[in-house]
Amino acid sequence: MHQNDISAFIIAGGQSRRFGDDKSLFMFRGRPLIEYVVDAIQPAIDRIAIIGDNSGKFAYLGLPAHDDIISGIGPLGGLYTALEIAETEKIFVFACDMPGLNTGLIRYMSALEIGNNDAIVPLIDGFYEPLHAVYSKKCIDRVEKRISEGIRQVVSLIKEFTIREVAEKEITTYADPKMIFRNINFKKDIHDLQPSRTGDTAMHDHLKYFNDNAEKISSAGILSDELVEFYRNLFDYIDKYSDMHLNNPQLPLFRAEDLPINNNDHARSALSDESVAVMLIPGLAPLIDMVTAFNPGHNLKDIHHALETDTARMQDAMYAILDMDMERLERIARAHKTGTDEALFIIINWLKPLFISLREKNTTLIEDNDESNLCPFCGNRPDMAAIVMEKGGKRYLNCSLCGHRWPFKRIACAVCGIEDASQLEYFSSEGDTRYRLDVCGSCGGYMKTVSLQKFEEIDDFNLTVENILTAHLDSAAIKKGYKKP
Repeated sequence: MHQNDISAFIIAGGQSRRFGDDKSLFMFRGRPLIEYVVDAIQPAIDRIAIIGDNSGKFAYLGLPAHDDIISGIGPLGGLYTALEIAETEKIFVFACDMPGLNTGLIRYMSALEIGNNDAIVPLIDGFYEPLHAVYSKKCIDRVEKRISEGIRQVVSLIKEFTIREVAEKEITTYADPKMIFRNINFKKDIHDLQPSRTGDTAMHDHLKYFNDNAEKISSAGILSDELVEFYRNLFDYIDKYSDMHLNNPQLPLFRAEDLPINNNDHARSALSDESVAVMLIPGLAPLIDMVTAFNPGHNLKDIHHALETDTARMQDAMYAILDMDMERLERIARAHKTGTDEALFIIINWLKPLFISLREKNTTLIEDNDESNLCPFCGNRPDMAAIVMEKGGKRYLNCSLCGHRWPFKRIACAVCGIEDASQLEYFSSEGDTRYRLDVCGSCGGYMKTVSLQKFEEIDDFNLTVENILTAHLDSAAIKKGYKKP
């Protein structure tokens, strides 16, 4: 629900001495940093404006933009300008270089009563976050007074305010604070940047993660040398085409109400656009060649030709994956003289870079629902799970298609959703006790799960790649009579 008693202001003050350029318009994964901030705020707050030097450069965003009333004093000047021009009693101020902002947290803080307080400010590890904070318009006189006295730091000012602190436990309900409040001070910070949403989806380098673990895989005999090389090429392919799609200006943008995209006509219409087909076609031949080289006995010419030349067939295959419609996939495979498993492998890995890039570009729209065992972005099933013991055993699922990671109930089947504890059990891995199989007696499904001690460890685990690295657990589950999710 939109908040009508509050205004949002993005502080975008121009040149940064440490960064060296205008951070607000610096390109990250094909988009200026400020667009990530706008996308996170728009579903939560109706009134949004930008404050900064040379405000005309933001005209393309279609939002009101204002120059600083008092220039040259940094973010404090932006705060003063926002308080001066605001038409609401509360304002929500944001830095322009926080691409990991969380819409759920913004809604939560917007709805808090400010009462007699001057501000509502997150407090993390003893430090305030003054550029992700709600301020009362009544504090403008003190801001103006302190500016006249030479004060330049917002954090020095708010220490004088009466504060409603937003505690870390309130924030972690939505995502990891370190990701939400991470800002960019130097260009080198861009390389480690991982915009996130609820569920704290990370932008992993799949190939690097695979290579870092390849020796362990080979020595354990989990995958043959030939299969290791095949998957190395596959993850290189996924990373390459994900980046290509993400930097394509024709990549669809969705609305929050379009999600999950497998269940929305507007989203399907965007995916059926001819520009999406144009994006997908270049990636098909390299994937077909890769699969054929690994297993030359398969005839993939028919399905290759059909997907490459027939847009309707391409869309049919895409929707079959989105709908998890195995009967339709079987029909597609039979029609083109291809085994169902081979067709499924080709189609899902062909589409995966597209859906990874779609998720990354639209990540600020995603609102996670820990009641659902289906991906809140694309609607697909998970392929791997992680349990973080530090968070009281909080469980996260990883989407098999787009790679989104979202929280899910601890005591529930990740395959069918049943919450009957008597039907749920797990088996630990003999090789590594961090890994286990969560199995369900009701549906007969299983979910591979890694147990982690600390929350920050989850970003060290690329669950999409881990799904490949733990193939021995799939074999163990199938031998016990359980079905793949």
